[in-house]
Amino acid sequence: MPDIALLGERNFLFEKLFRELGAEYQFLQGGALGSPFLPRFKMLVVPTGFANPQYSRALRSLVAAKSRIAEFVTGGGVLTVYGALVPEHNYDWLPLTLKYVCDYGPQEIRRQECEHRECACVTCTETPECDGYLVPGDGYQTVLADSKERPILAIGKYGDGLIVVTSIHEFPTVGYLRWALSKAKPSKL
Repeated sequence: MPDIALLGERNFLFEKLFRELGAEYQFLQGGALGSPFLPRFKMLVVPTGFANPQYSRALRSLVAAKSRIAEFVTGGGVLTVYGALVPEHNYDWLPLTLKYVCDYGPQEIRRQECEHRECACVTCTETPECDGYLVPGDGYQTVLADSKERPILAIGKYGDGLIVVTSIHEFPTVGYLRWALSKAKPSKL
């Protein structure tokens, strides 16, 4: 059974990262979301640019699978979502309210006190490239903010699982993936 599902095309850099971690993984095309033939996963990663048609065709599938995504997280899965890479995006396919605003550039991060601050290991630098900032609704805690105090990493508990959203424009670290997998339970997507 694969541990991680990555929404999108095969990508050598992600494959290398997952192999370094030693985790089983599967690339999923958007249309496969919600298929009764999918195995259970601990984690679903939605990469940067999912809402921008220049980079991805995933948004339509995410919207169509809204209830399945909510069930996945409720069942104990960890959903990790990156920036939409469009001027503005309301993550209306997530079970918790969230908005994204594009504003690309390096940021000096400000760590915030919160229950799940360990997930800040998603980046290994104090000045990551960010493609925007987040406007989290109720249910989220800000983990990292930029120098203007705008959230760039937020986490929400939903059911038995977690929703982690970031505008950090980098691959997740092996440390973050280990942390996320340690918090997750296999759940049906």
